[in-house]
Amino acid sequence: MTTIITTTGNNFATLTADQGITSDLIHPDMPKIIVQDTWLIGVAGNARVCDQLQYMVRYPKPPPELLGQHYNDWFAWVVTKVIPAIDSTLKSTDMEANALLVTHGKAFLIDESLSVLSAQPYWAIGSGAFLAIGALANKQYEPDWNKNHDLSALSGMQAASMHDLSTRGPVDQYKSLASGKIIERSNGI
Repeated sequence: MTTIITTTGNNFATLTADQGITSDLIHPDMPKIIVQDTWLIGVAGNARVCDQLQYMVRYPKPPPELLGQHYNDWFAWVVTKVIPAIDSTLKSTDMEANALLVTHGKAFLIDESLSVLSAQPYWAIGSGAFLAIGALANKQYEPDWNKNHDLSALSGMQAASMHDLSTRGPVDQYKSLASGKIIERSNGI
């Protein structure tokens, strides 16, 4: 399976994933994080649904008036604009997956019922999710969380890979800035 982690702070959000795949192999050309315009998309679950959520759904571009708005405004926009795009693509397919969607420094969890849940200040999905969440639970209270939560995500991934057989291999991490810019950082932990 996999572990995909998101962390958020004041100016950016991260999406971090291992490179293990369903089999016993590690495949560095099989990314678990897909970039679509200003969106970072990480999905864990049924492979067909993962493919649909990462490659078939056309995620709407956030309108300029949403930039700088409160998280609740973003949340409402995701519920009213993004979920219908997902629902119309999946049609009658059972979701059987969880997705972490990140854009403009904001993170959202989409669960199997297509409910939108907050993924701030951190969340994780996949087989190592509980281990990663446990590792992140106290890190959010560290004084430098807002500047270094990307490093906390790597610590969460390290905890998951130490104790979850399905979380393994190199790690990919992306930053989503409040401006919508995306920065990629590959890390070989």
